[in-house]
Amino acid sequence: MVFTKPLATALLIAANAANAFVLPNAKPTFTHATSSGLSAFEGGFKDTDPKFAYVNPQPDLSDLDITGNLHNIDKITRMQKIFWPQFSWQAVPGDESTRLYDLFAKDISRLGYDDSGRIWSLICPQRGKSIPILGTVMLEVTVTGVRGWVDEKSRSCAADVGVEGVLWIEPANNPFAELFGPLLDSYGFPFSKANGAKKKGHAIGKPYEEFWPMRNGTDPLFFHPQSMQHWDEAFSVYHLQVEIGDQIMTGKAIVDDFNTLVINAFNLVSGNILVTGQQVAWNVWANEPEDVDTEEWKAHADKWFHSITVDHTYPTGKYADQPSYFDGSEFKPLGDGDAIVSVMDELKEFVGKHAETIKNEAERLKDKEEEKHKLLLNLLKLGSFIKHNVFEKSRRHVKEE
Repeated sequence: MVFTKPLATALLIAANAANAFVLPNAKPTFTHATSSGLSAFEGGFKDTDPKFAYVNPQPDLSDLDITGNLHNIDKITRMQKIFWPQFSWQAVPGDESTRLYDLFAKDISRLGYDDSGRIWSLICPQRGKSIPILGTVMLEVTVTGVRGWVDEKSRSCAADVGVEGVLWIEPANNPFAELFGPLLDSYGFPFSKANGAKKKGHAIGKPYEEFWPMRNGTDPLFFHPQSMQHWDEAFSVYHLQVEIGDQIMTGKAIVDDFNTLVINAFNLVSGNILVTGQQVAWNVWANEPEDVDTEEWKAHADKWFHSITVDHTYPTGKYADQPSYFDGSEFKPLGDGDAIVSVMDELKEFVGKHAETIKNEAERLKDKEEEKHKLLLNLLKLGSFIKHNVFEKSRRHVKEE
């Protein structure tokens, strides 16, 4: 065999990613042991129906009911915390050379199940991004329902999961939210998770399927850098992929247009994670099993369900980390100047389109005495200043092709 440079490169990449391909029921080389203080796992749920097994060739869980994360908390007796929620997607959908890898905040997501191994909950991970003008925008991969089983003895799992993408602007210490929030609060703008901008999720290539498989191992459809694998730390790993669908509309034009603006801005700084048609993979690297304190689980679930001004901990310890490519080089979104121009452009269009509504809301607050409401009365002047001064000045720094 003649070893050409392209062939040698391909073999090197393949060798580097050898641990990425874990077949169902295979035993990966995990070295992390379970805690000696853990109560005994009974198991057995996976064996209650032959269709649940990894045969023909995948588990069929269709006879199980889909359950919501908050519906069966009292049945959850065991959990695996997701300390390493590894996500991957293509910055340019369809171009594998642009694949990005990113680690979301740790110890938010949890897999909850009972002593027999039946899954009752999968709490969602989150990721924050700083966006010029808008401030901190949070993304949550919200689990809409789950069913399946866990078997601790074989470190395996089979589940069906549904998710949607939710974005909201973090209001704390955010001048933009302080201005726009009170002005348009009655409309339900995305200044809280409850009012977040939403994108649908569905099975790859099947927009009619709202739930799709989460299976053993890392995703076998692409290579995984060694830095994104956690064989020495994790108890086990499972994977799933979702295709991003359309924006979920509220029926209020001013809110839907603003939500589109927020989604576009987040895609700008994240490498298109939420563009329609994007395929987002999640490698669920789970920590060792733990017994569940029901009250602690309820408090944790409630905290992240509302997500009101909470601190996030990232495995690297760095909030500002950017997604990276396979070779470790950092994804570089538009520079601040270009990003400001892009966001300003959409804000200019938004304010122009909905100027009458904004004016009416400002008039409604005219008699308010609070200082921030007085500031809001100058919003239209501020908008005019932005459009005719800041925006035009920003454009002067942009090189025209």
